[in-house]
Amino acid sequence: MRIFPRILHGAPVPARVLLIVGTIALGVSTARAADSPFPAQPVSIVVPFAPGGSLDTTARVIAEKLRAQLGQPVLIVNRPGAGSAVGARYVAQAKPDGYTLFIASGSAFGFLNLIVPNFKYTLKDFTPLGGVAIYTSLFAVTASSPAKTLPELAKLAQDKPGSLSFCTTGVSGLNHLQLEMFKDLVKSRTGKPLDVIHVPYNGVAPALTGLRTGEVQACALPYSSIVRNYEGNGIHNIAVQRPERIKAMPKVLTTGEQGFPEMDSNEQLVTLSAPARTPASVIARLEDALRTAMRDADIVRKLNELDVQPTFIGAADAGKWLEKDVAKFSKVIKAAGLAVQE
Repeated sequence: MRIFPRILHGAPVPARVLLIVGTIALGVSTARAADSPFPAQPVSIVVPFAPGGSLDTTARVIAEKLRAQLGQPVLIVNRPGAGSAVGARYVAQAKPDGYTLFIASGSAFGFLNLIVPNFKYTLKDFTPLGGVAIYTSLFAVTASSPAKTLPELAKLAQDKPGSLSFCTTGVSGLNHLQLEMFKDLVKSRTGKPLDVIHVPYNGVAPALTGLRTGEVQACALPYSSIVRNYEGNGIHNIAVQRPERIKAMPKVLTTGEQGFPEMDSNEQLVTLSAPARTPASVIARLEDALRTAMRDADIVRKLNELDVQPTFIGAADAGKWLEKDVAKFSKVIKAAGLAVQE
């Protein structure tokens, strides 16, 4: 049976015929793309913060190596806002086909539903691909502070309730939660509350300025942003929140060494995730590409230069890490009264 009418040589082609032919061609093209092995088009990594920060730079280093593994461009898309809620929401709502990924430092996207109004997504809305780096946080004081350890800082604040200003990089951010965790632990150890003034800054740079100038007396800050200021410029680091000391700061004790082992696990695992319900075959392909990329000596060197600890943790273990971290900080959020009241 003839589908199209015979078109005489040189005769104009009716618009209706062109539309039919175009529609069929598009359908064939789409079908072929759908049948093509993943990936058949560029992959996007959504960064929930503005360009230039530690996470954005980490994402760009990883994207460069993933591009070689996947054989497709890997694009960085910055969607900042609401403490990473804007970017997390975008990915959770994206088509689960593996072409839209989410990079996060820590597990905040798993408990944002507790602190961001109308944010309904949790860990179940994401599928981890793996962990690629570890971020560490520090407690720091002004260089002139008489407190040289965490117990001394706690006593200094308890002796004069409400007099010590303690900064973080934002309300309900990880550093704020670390402060609330410290306050709760001090109270449980000493029986006395730790009454400090929380000063949330909009990012690391203004927090460092506030600490240097004495506008605040203590801070919880990311290691990668403060390491270049180690023992100088008006800042003195007094504790690192990890199980072992940092090689670049061998004299700075861990939180565990100072009587707060619960805070040794406050390191942030940088993870890549895809929307939930992404096909298992696609997840496996992405996890394998990520694993291979993270073995590259060049990516290890570049991340080390950023004062970021490169690693690789498989999808299953990364998922367990996130679940454990969300459970821990969810308790902190509720105990501190930071949870949104419905």
